[in-house]
Amino acid sequence: MDASKRIEELERQLELARQRAEASERETQQLTLVEYLGDLHVLTYAKLTVETNPNLTSKGPMTDPRDKWCPDELVPWADFLDEQKDIFGALFTTFPAERRLFENRAFLLGLGERIARRPIADEKMLERFLHETVEDPIRAIVDELKEVEDVKSIFDLGNGVVFENHPHAISDVAEEVVERQGPPALPQTPDHRRDLGLLRPDQICIYRSDDDLSEWRRMLYVEEYKPPHKLSLPLLRAGLHPMNIYKDVVNRKTIPSSEDIKLKFEYNAEKLTAAAITQTYHYMIESGLDHGVLTTGEAFVFLKINWQNPQKLEYHLAEPAQEAPAHSENAHFCTAVAQYLAFTLMALGSPGERRGHGQEERRKAMKSLKTWTVDFESTLRSIPKEERTVSPENSSEYRPTTYKDIDRTPCVSRRRTRRMVAAEAGDKILRRDDRREPSDDESAPGPPDTPTPSASNARTGSRRSQRIALRFQPNDRESGQGRGRQYCTQQCLLGLKKGDYLDPDCPNAILHKAASGAKRGSNGRFRHPISHQKWLEQLRGQLAHSLDDGIVPLGMGGARGVVFQVTLLKYGYTFISKGTVQAFIPDIQHESAVYERCQPCQGRSVPVFLGQVDLRSMHKTYYYAHRVYVVYMVFMSWGGYCIDRVQLDKGRMSQLEGKARTSLTALHRRGVIHKDIRAANILYDPRGNTILLIDFERAILLDRPRPPIINVLAMALYMLFAAQDPQLAALQRGCFVYFKRGFTDEPCAMLGGILHRPYILAYHFFTVAFLSIWLNTIHVCGSSITGVYKLPWAALDAVLILWKACVVFLPVMWHEMW
Repeated sequence: MDASKRIEELERQLELARQRAEASERETQQLTLVEYLGDLHVLTYAKLTVETNPNLTSKGPMTDPRDKWCPDELVPWADFLDEQKDIFGALFTTFPAERRLFENRAFLLGLGERIARRPIADEKMLERFLHETVEDPIRAIVDELKEVEDVKSIFDLGNGVVFENHPHAISDVAEEVVERQGPPALPQTPDHRRDLGLLRPDQICIYRSDDDLSEWRRMLYVEEYKPPHKLSLPLLRAGLHPMNIYKDVVNRKTIPSSEDIKLKFEYNAEKLTAAAITQTYHYMIESGLDHGVLTTGEAFVFLKINWQNPQKLEYHLAEPAQEAPAHSENAHFCTAVAQYLAFTLMALGSPGERRGHGQEERRKAMKSLKTWTVDFESTLRSIPKEERTVSPENSSEYRPTTYKDIDRTPCVSRRRTRRMVAAEAGDKILRRDDRREPSDDESAPGPPDTPTPSASNARTGSRRSQRIALRFQPNDRESGQGRGRQYCTQQCLLGLKKGDYLDPDCPNAILHKAASGAKRGSNGRFRHPISHQKWLEQLRGQLAHSLDDGIVPLGMGGARGVVFQVTLLKYGYTFISKGTVQAFIPDIQHESAVYERCQPCQGRSVPVFLGQVDLRSMHKTYYYAHRVYVVYMVFMSWGGYCIDRVQLDKGRMSQLEGKARTSLTALHRRGVIHKDIRAANILYDPRGNTILLIDFERAILLDRPRPPIINVLAMALYMLFAAQDPQLAALQRGCFVYFKRGFTDEPCAMLGGILHRPYILAYHFFTVAFLSIWLNTIHVCGSSITGVYKLPWAALDAVLILWKACVVFLPVMWHEMW
C-alpha cells in the first residue's frame, strides 16, 4: 500500500515537473509571427495606463501658432480595412508563419511589468511606450520579412525600416539652426523660415533604408504623438468625423455656449482633433507623403492623401484595445502592432511602384490649399479643462468603434490567381520554387489559427485582386531616376570656366559636343558649347522651371548642407550641388569665397567651383527632408570618394597621403586654413588620380602675407637701370634729377624697410615718369623758337615713356602685392 502511494506521488511529481518544463519552454522559446502579434498585445500593449494626476502630467512648451496647410475635407478612409486584409493575406501567403523568430514570452512579460509601472504623463513617455510596444517590434518583424525572397517580391522592404525621432542637422528645429535665427515674426503665409518652435518631442519620421552600404533613405510617413491626457479617447471619438475643416472649424460662425455642455464638448473636440490632424497633414504635404499617423497610444489615426485631390484627407481610427476583444477569432490582426505593420507595408509599396511626390507636385498642391494659423498646444491651453472632460451622462455617446460587423479575416487568394494578377499588373511573377503549386481547385493555406475565408470573401475576390493589382502596379516615374549619371571630369568643368577645350576623357563629352554651339578648333578639338556665364544662366532657368528635372538628392550631407547630383539637361553637364537652409547661407557664402581664393588650385587641390543660386529669388524651396528647407545652392565638380572608403594597398595609400599633404600645402599658400581636416573631407578622384579637399565652411581666410615694399622698389629699380631702351633711358635721367632735387626721404625709407606703403611708392614712381616726360620734351624741343615744331615728336615720346613706366612698374607691383 505504501509502495503504491509512493509511486503515485512520484508520478504526480513527474507530471508537475513535466508541466513546469513545458511551461518554461513555452516562456523561453521564440515565437511565431502570429504568436508574437498576440502576445505583444496581451503582455505589453495592454499594460498601457494614463497618468490622471494633473500635477504629474506635461503641459507642453508654449509655441506661437504657425500657418499650416489645411485640408478642405476630412473623410473616412473607406477601404482601409480591405487594404489591411489584402496586406495580411499577401504576407501570410508568402511568409513561413511556422518559423520561430521573435522574442519569447519571458521577455515580453518582463517588459509588460515595467510598462505597467510607468503611466503615460508626457510626450517622451508616450514615445518610449510606443517604441517598446509597437515600433521596435515592427522593425524586428520587417528585418525578418526582408530575408524571405517571396515577401520581398511583394513588398519593397529594402534593408528594413528606421524610426527616427531626432531632427536632421539642418532642420528648422535643430538646435544650431534655432540659435542662428532671430525671433520669429507673425507669418502671413506658410513660411518654414519662421516656423522655429522649440525641438518637437512629438514627431517621428519612419524611413526605408536602401541597403547596408547606401546612406540613402526614403521617408515612408510621419507620425505625431499626442499624449492621451491631452487628446483623450472621448475627445478623439467626438471630434473625428467627416467635415470641412475650414468651414466647420476654422471659420465656424456659431460657437456653442458653455451652458450647453454636450455641444461645447463636441466643438472643443472638433477643434483639438482638427488642430492635431492639420499639423500632421502639413508635414505630409511638405514631405510629399501619401501616409501619416496621429497617435495617442490608446488610438491610432491612420491618414492618407490622394495626390490627385490633395485637398481631401482620408482617415481611419483604430482602437486596438477595444478592437482585439471584439474580433476574438482574428484578434491578433486587430492589435496595435499588426495594424501598424500593415500600414507600414502599405507605405512601403511594392518593388517598382511609384513612391513619393516631387517638388513641383508639392508646389502645385500648396497653391491649391488654404492655411490655418494653428498650434495644438495653444489650442489645448485655450480650452478650460472642464470643457475638455466628458460628463458622465454623455460618456455613453462616445463609445469606441470596433468595426464588429466587418470580417477581419485576411484575404488569402489562390497563389495561381495571385501570379496571374501580378503578371497582368506588371509582369511581376511571384515565384514559389520551393513549394508545390496548388491546382485551381485548391486554396492557399490560411494563416495559422485563423478561419478559412468565408464564401462572402470568395465572392469579393475579383474586386480585391483588382485592388492588389493597382497597388502593385509599377510606375516609370519612380523618384530617384537618373541617379546613375556619370559626373563630368575636373578638366571638363575647368575648361568650361576658362572657355577652353572639352576634355575628351569626360564621360559626358559626347553630350557636350552634340549641343548647339560646340565648335571644332583649328587643332581639331571641340570647345565648350557655352560660356560659363551663359551656363550659369541656363542652370538658373532650369531650376526656376523645375526642382525635379536634373536634380537628385544623394542622401548625404553634413552640419551645414546636403548634397545633390545636378545635370544641366540641355548640355549634359553633371556635377555636385551643396544645398543649405537660410540659417547657414553665410557659411556657404564663406565657403564660396574660399573657393574663389583657391582659384589656381581648382581641379588639383579642391573641386572646380561653378557658382551659386539663391532659390529665394525664384520664390522656391527644396523640401529635402522633414523640416529641412533648402533655399541656397552652390555648385562644384564631383570630388571623388571619401578617402576612408577607398580600398587600396598600403603603398598606394601612402602615396595618397602625400598628395593630401600637397593639397593642404597649396591651400596654405593661398592663405586658407581648413580647420576641419578629417577623412570625410578628403576625396580621391581615381579618374585624375587627385586628392581634393572639401567643406570650407569653417575655414579661415588669412590676409595673404605681403612682401616688404623694398622688394617691389628694388625690382622696379633693377628693371629701370638694367635695360637698354630710349624710354628707359629717359626714365633713368628723370630718376637722377628727382633724387638730386632732394626727394629722397621716402624712397630711402622704403629701401631701408622702414616705410611700408605701396601707394607712396606708386606716387613717387609716376612722379618720376612725368618728370622724365618734361625733361625729354625740353631736350627734344630745345631752347629755340623753332622747337615748337618738334612738339608732336615730344608728345609721341611722352606717350611711349608713360607706357614704358606702366609696363615696367605695374606688373611688378601686381605680382608682388597680389
